Amino acid sequence: MEQSLLISVTMDELKTLIKSAVKEAVSEDTKENKNGNGSMDEVLDVKQAADYLKLKVATLYEKTCKRRIPHFKKGKKLYFRMQELDSWLKEGKVRTQSDLETEAANYCLQNPRTKKSWKKNNPK
Repeated sequence: MEQSLLISVTMDELKTLIKSAVKEAVSEDTKENKNGNGSMDEVLDVKQAADYLKLKVATLYEKTCKRRIPHFKKGKKLYFRMQELDSWLKEGKVRTQSDLETEAANYCLQNPRTKKSWKKNNPK
C-alpha cells in the first residue's frame, strides 16, 4: 500500500517545486537528444525523408541510386536517419569569400615557400 503524505506549502513554495521539477524533466530530455537517444535518431521512410528535405521522391531515389545521400535498406525498402540527413545537408555548405581568404592565409602560414624553392618549381 502506498503511503500518503499531507503537507502544507505556500503558493510560492509550490511554484518553486513545480519549476524545479519541470527544469529537471527538460534537462533529462535535452541530454537524451544530445546523446542520440532522442528524436534525432528518428528513422524516416522515403516519403518522410523527401518531405523533410523538400525534394521530390524521384529525386531522392536518384540520389540514393548514385550513392550521394546516406541511406540504408531493409529488404526492398529505403530508410534514412534524420541525424545523417542533417549532417549531409551541412556538408553542402558553400564557403564565403571570407572563409576562403582565411583558409588561404592559414595554408600560406603552414606551408611557407622560399624564393629559391619557388624558382626551382617554376622555371622560366
